[in-house]
Amino acid sequence: MIESNYRVLEFSKDDLRKIINDAVSFEVNKILTAINVINVNSDNELLTRKEVSKLLNVSLVTLNKWEKLKILIPNKVGGRVLYIKGDVYRKLREN
Repeated sequence: MIESNYRVLEFSKDDLRKIINDAVSFEVNKILTAINVINVNSDNELLTRKEVSKLLNVSLVTLNKWEKLKILIPNKVGGRVLYIKGDVYRKLREN
């Protein structure tokens, strides 16, 4: 025969609210930490002109103007124009 032990606990509303709040806060912090690790790792990701255009919702002509005005400076790698994702986000935060 399987024996089961049950324990009945009493909590006030405030105690239960604090227990739930602490548990939810702990889980949310774990998720936010994981997101920050992903963001830090993806800051060095290279984006094409087309990807940046889509990300910023601007035309390729606008990106070209921004390059000439030294607003958003791309890197040229093997004849390709690439932007560092972290640089794009930093520029967005500045403005």
